[in-house]
Amino acid sequence: MQLDNNGSLARRPIVVADRPEAFDVLRATLPGGVQLASAATLAEARNAVRPDTPLVVCGCHFDDGRMYDLLRYLQAHPPLARVPFLTIRALEGELDDAMYESVKIATQALGGVGFVDLYRWGRRYGEAEASRRLTERILALADGQVDSDTTM
Repeated sequence: MQLDNNGSLARRPIVVADRPEAFDVLRATLPGGVQLASAATLAEARNAVRPDTPLVVCGCHFDDGRMYDLLRYLQAHPPLARVPFLTIRALEGELDDAMYESVKIATQALGGVGFVDLYRWGRRYGEAEASRRLTERILALADGQVDSDTTM
């Protein structure tokens, strides 16, 4: 997805379904022109997502673990099932390797496009490179470029 001459996207905002502090992490990570809409609860997320929403980014800490509930809801409603759904961990806290793999597998099995562990990326690649990779991934997904290389 390309930013226009003003550095903004000319479409509906990307819905970020997560805790407010995780929304703040994404807002600080992504370029200012990327429009985001925050949804802290399942009800807010259901109201925010429309068929023309370019992407839903849903955090592991969303609404006391209701990440998969939101994904199942979107998949059960055909106009919304086409909206790409990326799970993310943006907040500190450890995911052991088994839990990390289970989130990736469950996300894909339920129809999501992948899982990004931004916290792990930051430790592995440094904050700047993690931000660059996430921005690239989110802009590509929001532009309809769904591929098999969306998990890490």
